[in-house]
Amino acid sequence: MGKLMVLTLLGAGLALVGERLVAFRQRTNAFRKVEPVEPQNCHLIEGLENGSEDIDILPSGLAFISSGLKYPGLPSFAPDEPGQIFLMDLNEQNPKVQALNISDGFDKASFNPHGISTFIDEDHTVYLYVVNHPHMKSTVEKFKFEEQQRSLVHLKTIKHELLKSVNDIVVLGPEQFYATRDHYFTSFFLVLFEMIMDLHWTYAVFYSPREVKVVAKGFSSANGITVSLDKKYIYIADVTAQNIHVLKKHENWDLTQVKVIHLGTLVDNLTVDPDTGDIWAGCHPDGKKLLIYNPEDPPGSEVLRIQDVLSEKPKISTEYANNGSVLQGSTVASVYHGKLLIGTVFHKALYCLL
Repeated sequence: MGKLMVLTLLGAGLALVGERLVAFRQRTNAFRKVEPVEPQNCHLIEGLENGSEDIDILPSGLAFISSGLKYPGLPSFAPDEPGQIFLMDLNEQNPKVQALNISDGFDKASFNPHGISTFIDEDHTVYLYVVNHPHMKSTVEKFKFEEQQRSLVHLKTIKHELLKSVNDIVVLGPEQFYATRDHYFTSFFLVLFEMIMDLHWTYAVFYSPREVKVVAKGFSSANGITVSLDKKYIYIADVTAQNIHVLKKHENWDLTQVKVIHLGTLVDNLTVDPDTGDIWAGCHPDGKKLLIYNPEDPPGSEVLRIQDVLSEKPKISTEYANNGSVLQGSTVASVYHGKLLIGTVFHKALYCLL
């Protein structure tokens, strides 16, 4: 009787794991192909060879680009080189990237930048907040941007027990920001278990020096985060659930869900068009190819645009799609007055005129 019970439980467990593996393959869109959609006026950006995971563009047209992310389970073309922040002036006719110098006193050797967000103070000082993973931990680094010197002055490292496995950040006030946690566990094997079992244990956090709290939870893997033009709504990407959550922001910084927009692709970082308020999303057509990298059959790239976000039927259009022959593993798409930048986890970056 005891042996029968053990065999029964074992069979039930194996059946559950098998079902979860099949569901996981579906959630990663394994073997999905995209039809090419490539604007005519696009070219790869020289000098960005090892990723451009997130991009934030100032109202002045200066674009900050995080590069060199090392992320467990994903490839890196420069595993021994520290990450960098690049600057690109989109007002130039032929814009080029420039690596920003970082002030002494900051541990540049372990710099591993992920999501980024800018904040402009009342005196017009520009601050850059960077999600950093030194030694695979999570911190948020606060920098002051010195435009004339093209440099970053490190001001502060922010740590908190709720700021674990941080993916992205959107800053809305002096040291006031929302951040996403993309995995509950930090061990790679437990993260893989979490993804296969689809535990929905990740969340978004509000941080300020006075208060830190979870403001939205139940995500499969909370990823990119940004804010609407009127600052009334927060948009959060749930990458493996393939959707965007639209949440209303309250005066006490709490969030309440308004709607969920299903995209049918693995959505990564989100940005908002400063002219229209449309959401632009960097997406992964086939997540399996990110986890099991094959240079002969690389992961593709996909950029979606979501218009009329708050309407009953938002308009979703594909603005760029490539199966990896040009751009591999797109994470972000950011627009500025008819110019488009597309970044990637570990590959190159693309500049397009729309």
